[in-house]
Amino acid sequence: MSDAEVHECDVVVVGAGLSGLTAARDLQEAGRRVVVVDKGRSVGGRLATRRMGTARLDHGAQFFTQRGPELRALIDELTATGLVREWCRGFGGGDHHPRYQVVGGMNALAKHLAADLDDVRTGVQVTAVRRTDRGWSVLGDGVDLRAPAVLLTSPVPQTLALLAAGEVELDAGIGPALARIDYDPAFALMLLLDGPGAVPEPGAVQFDATHPDPARGPFSFVADNASKGLADPSALTLHASPRWSRSHWDRPDDEVLGALVDAASAWTGGAGIVEAQLKRWLYAAPRTTWPERSCVAVDGPEPLVLAGDAFDGPRVEGAYVSGRSGATAVLRARTVDGT
Repeated sequence: MSDAEVHECDVVVVGAGLSGLTAARDLQEAGRRVVVVDKGRSVGGRLATRRMGTARLDHGAQFFTQRGPELRALIDELTATGLVREWCRGFGGGDHHPRYQVVGGMNALAKHLAADLDDVRTGVQVTAVRRTDRGWSVLGDGVDLRAPAVLLTSPVPQTLALLAAGEVELDAGIGPALARIDYDPAFALMLLLDGPGAVPEPGAVQFDATHPDPARGPFSFVADNASKGLADPSALTLHASPRWSRSHWDRPDDEVLGALVDAASAWTGGAGIVEAQLKRWLYAAPRTTWPERSCVAVDGPEPLVLAGDAFDGPRVEGAYVSGRSGATAVLRARTVDGT
């Protein structure tokens, strides 16, 4: 990496998903010079929306809820601007809490959060995180980002691989516990239809993973993006269940796509399939979580902090809350040094 471009800042945030963008906003508002870096072509992570023809399909997170107080102010702000609106209050029963959708697709929320950030770099594959005599070096794709503080919001196995590549050893009370965090994979099947699909009101069906339903096939969640104003007449997103995804993960894409398309016939009704696409989410949702909202892996005036949905639960709200917690941890640690 001797030819890497060196860039210095106050905090490097790895990951431009909801946790990373939320943390970066808080850090920048606190006066820190922040660089956000992500391997994706655009911001968002699992706040993902894809175009197929004239339709847009949410194929990662489908909606979000608000159970704790932290997300309330953001929902009120985004509702007032028209970016967020209530979709429904459950899918065929349940707890009747509002399910919120993002107008234009879930990725529009990520773009909104990133809009005011000074330095967001996408398409950059981070390869290692190393200690330096003045803090940290985040290396990858011709860049060397130097900062006294780093906030890592990538899935925990990826984060640990970056630290191992940089020969960073975590405390014995932290490293093994982080290594035990596991994730479920998921396939997302996207179908563009030439007529209305057969997904009932309010436009989605969510299955309880603990109670098998013969109608579900391999799916845990089925949504018609038309119900969110993203498609006309119909475009379906079908998430394969964690169990099915895990057992079929090593199969080639064409085999998985064919099997899921066959299983989706109950949801397409009489409509024809114009186009079908498959997305693999290796780290779709954490199976185990950290007991706190973020993790200070290296404490002191040069902190290394971890955040993400593995630290406050596998929900959009959890990712948001963890991002804010991670930013607070960075600011608190740096304040100890008087900077």
